[in-house]
Amino acid sequence: MKTSEGGENVAAYELVIEERQPTCGGKSPTKSRIMTVETEDPVAYVQALEPECELEVYEEKGALVVKTEHNGMWIKYEFEEA
Repeated sequence: MKTSEGGENVAAYELVIEERQPTCGGKSPTKSRIMTVETEDPVAYVQALEPECELEVYEEKGALVVKTEHNGMWIKYEFEEA
């Protein structure tokens, strides 16, 4: 765990972003990406990406999950400490 300039603890997370859209024309309704991110606060990280959206936060299988809806598409951000 690192410390930011402000003295906050920064942790590395494996982040899985899953975007779900309504089924349309035979296209897959789900698109997923996996990346590693470093942040002090996973919820604040998502809030910065989705400033106009309401966030739903919960834990699932040991991971922190932040879920939101954007332009009719559900987006699920799943953070697991790396």
